Amino acid sequence: MVPRFSCKASKQSPKCSLFSFNPDQVTQRGPPKRLKAVLLDYTSPPVHLRHISVRNYRGLRGLHLRLRRDTTVLIGENQWGRTSLVRALEAVLGSGDQGLTAADPTTGTQGPIEVSLDIGESRPGEFDCCAPLASLPCVMFGHRVVRLRLMHDDGTTEPSILDAAGNSLPMDRTAAQAAHEALRQQIPVIRLSLWDGIKANDESTVRDAAWTSAMNAWMAPDREGPPSRQALLHSAESATEELSHRRLRDAASLDLAAELRALPSAWRHAERQPANADRVCAMLIAAHALLKADRRGVGEGVRPILLVEDPETHLHPTLLSNLWSLVEQLPAQRLVTTNSPDFLGAIDLRAIRRLVRKPDRTVAYGVKSKDLSESDVRRLSYHIRTLRGGAFFARAWILVEGETEFWSLPGAASLLGHDLDAEGVRVVEFAQAGLESVLRLAGSLAMPVHALVDGDAAGRGYADVVRRHDAVAPCRLTVLPANSIERYFWDHGLDGAILESAYGAEAGAGRSPGRAIDDAIRRHTKPGLARRLLDVMAADPDRLVPKELGDVVASAIGLARQSVR
Repeated sequence: MVPRFSCKASKQSPKCSLFSFNPDQVTQRGPPKRLKAVLLDYTSPPVHLRHISVRNYRGLRGLHLRLRRDTTVLIGENQWGRTSLVRALEAVLGSGDQGLTAADPTTGTQGPIEVSLDIGESRPGEFDCCAPLASLPCVMFGHRVVRLRLMHDDGTTEPSILDAAGNSLPMDRTAAQAAHEALRQQIPVIRLSLWDGIKANDESTVRDAAWTSAMNAWMAPDREGPPSRQALLHSAESATEELSHRRLRDAASLDLAAELRALPSAWRHAERQPANADRVCAMLIAAHALLKADRRGVGEGVRPILLVEDPETHLHPTLLSNLWSLVEQLPAQRLVTTNSPDFLGAIDLRAIRRLVRKPDRTVAYGVKSKDLSESDVRRLSYHIRTLRGGAFFARAWILVEGETEFWSLPGAASLLGHDLDAEGVRVVEFAQAGLESVLRLAGSLAMPVHALVDGDAAGRGYADVVRRHDAVAPCRLTVLPANSIERYFWDHGLDGAILESAYGAEAGAGRSPGRAIDDAIRRHTKPGLARRLLDVMAADPDRLVPKELGDVVASAIGLARQSVR
């Protein structure tokens, strides 16, 4: 039996649903135990989309993507197929007035548009409650799976059901269409379009005065000063009531409307402690987006797919965090596109999929369970994803041991006339997360890397790790001819700058390199010493920027440019 997402209560008590609970129970420690118990039921979700394959659709010549049961986050450059994938899902599982059209084929290709979906049970018997799906025989890895393929050619879309080997099952078109329609109802696609304008001829959405007023209170750039929290909360309550009443007229399901009406009081905490304005605004955005998008009615036992495109657009990071914390609680499978390092900082590392465009297809790369241990994930999640989230949007990485290299390389590149950010090259420290873990992450994401290591015993050990790395993308190595990068700078004409940094202009003669370097770092820290050395290099970059650093920069830029050809 399909699990329910809410349970009925007496008329005197509120429904036990996602957001309908006693606001007095909400504390700074989080939601009440009853809500936590409800949310735990979603950890093993019902019917969900496991895999999607797209061919010859808009910007996608070909793509195979495996999705997680909860959240999958897509990153990739413009024109690499993220929006095309979202539109393909809308066309296949969206409302009935959408579909594949003659305007959708990829320019310059031949053959039909083809979209294939694998939709599986999480627990045995979930398909049995739906007659069009109950008799379909496909079993993959011990789970029942419906494999739907839609092919569009010459203005006609033909559905078919596939077996485990990908061959069409012998069934008539009516049965395949019934299965397709059943899947539309079981896992309907809802696109959370947070900022789309409302069409003037859409009779069901013309009465948005309260919502518009509330949003202007937060977002209007020309308003005079921030409104009071109580005024914001009142505006949110009015808008949510208006929107939920409209839903009662427009859709068949009453459950979501009741939950949305309960949102403002649930997030209020108490009269003495009104909810944070950003939280109220996030609630209002999510409520309005859901009500605009869902015209079919999502009732109990149905788990939709929420498509969220670039949620960071126009949103302050604090507001985005509040909005995402709300969306995460919705009983839905989520597919998100983003360009925000801050947003990635709140996402499970294993949920990220990096899209890379090849001449004939787009490939989705992501971390597989076998690639990284739980310990690897914890270290990488902090040192790479949280501290260096922008690295996921790069075209190539320069892997370095420590702070001096991290600060020196971008500056040296600039002195040589290169902009690493503009080229899509990021410098990533690996010492804290572990070189092997970082290399496995780079391999999972097909990220080209150039590793720069010291010439001491530890550096030689790192070099051996790099040489053993089984790379999906290019992996290059440079070993400095010195025990540390500071000693390398000393040996390449910057000894005077290091002595002055350590002892000032009048002292330092006769000091050993190791002692002088230690004293300079102690006085200025490694980043401070790196900045001082860059100031000296700026006087004569062609002579003072060491050759090996210039070679590493040139190599990384070449890898980045090669990755987008």
